[in-house]
Formats: sequence, C-alpha cells, structure tokens
Amino acid sequence: MYRRGFSLLKTILGLLVVLSLASMAGHIIFSWMPRNLQSVATSPSDEIVEPVDLKKRLKKAVEENYPVEISESELNRYIADKLTLTQSPIVDDFVKINGVYVDLLPGVMDITIERTFDYPGNVQDDGSQKLGFLPLPQTVSMQLKVSSEDTPDGSVKTMVEFPGGSFGRAPAPGMLIALAKPSFDTIADFFTEELDLGYRQMTYVTIEDGVIKLDPRPIELQQP
Repeated sequence: MYRRGFSLLKTILGLLVVLSLASMAGHIIFSWMPRNLQSVATSPSDEIVEPVDLKKRLKKAVEENYPVEISESELNRYIADKLTLTQSPIVDDFVKINGVYVDLLPGVMDITIERTFDYPGNVQDDGSQKLGFLPLPQTVSMQLKVSSEDTPDGSVKTMVEFPGGSFGRAPAPGMLIALAKPSFDTIADFFTEELDLGYRQMTYVTIEDGVIKLDPRPIELQQP
C-alpha cells in the first residue's frame, strides 16, 4: 500500500482548473454588463440639432468630385434618426434593438448595438412578470479596421478587416463575434445606399479620431 502524499502536479492542475472556471465566470458576468455608451450615444442636446442628410452630402461629393468629412456626432445622429430596426434577425421575438452607436478611432470603426432580451408575453395582465429577471439589456460591439492603400498598378485598394469586438464589457475575438454578425449585416442592409456612396464610390477612406475622411477623386486629381 502506497502512502498518499503531496502532489505538486495535481495541485498545479487543480489551480489551473479553478482559475479557468473563475475566468469563464468573470467573462460571462462582464459579457452581460452593457458598455458605457455615454461618449457616443446621442444626448438630449444633440436631439435638438437637426440631423445632417449624410446620403445627400455623400452623393453631392461623388457627383462633384470633392472630399468630404463626417464627424462621429453627425454619424450617430443620422443613424438615430434613420434606423427603424426593432429586432434581431435570429431571435426576432426575443430581442429588440434599442440603438446603434459608432465610435470612430484611428483606423477603426467600433460599432455597438444596444439591445434588450425579453420573453414574449412576459408581462401578464395583472402587471406581474413570468420571468422577473427580464428584460435584460446587453450590448454587442464589432470593430471594423479600414485602410486605403496605393497598389503597384496605380490604383487604390480599400480593405476592411474584422479584428474582434466585445459582448458587453468582455472582449471577444473575431471568430466569436462572428456569431453576432447577422445583426450587423441587417444594419448594413438598411444603409445600403449610404455604404455604396461612402465606401464603394470613394477612392480613399480614412478613419481618424472622431471623424471619417472620404475622397472620391481619381488618384491623378489628388496629386499636388
């Protein structure tokens, strides 16, 4: 009979398991803690200002061949004014989209969907709820890395990458955030004309802190 003694390997493995479980629990908790959108969400003072018609501004810039800039506040006011989506395409009856907000960072467009999970018919006739923890707010964010580069053949290539995002306050890699991509695709489909004018018909697309710079002019017209 062997005497049971201290095992360093088992202790290390046990600690690793505990740390992994704690990390998973923390990630789940933070994923249901909505991001603070105060810096990008439309404030009451913004609502007084009439939203700029960005589609008209982009169309004029393309037709008359001159560069244009769109500020973060203009973009968010336009989205708040035009977007009428109310539900997610995957779980229509359970998810309501409350708002979409864009945070413009150097080279990156950080898009956040604010949504609410609820159960249809959760509120009964007497005002009580079948599931007391609902409705449940959540935010999901996706980052778009946008860059325009000159190519050897003299043209310009604008590339869009998806480095990742976040569920609530928990970061998520690109492969995981892809689960929420249908919701972002629905928003993109809603703004098809604006995306065509502001992306496909532009020679250069540059994202800086708080502003998007768009230039539809051919390369030869942009030379000093």
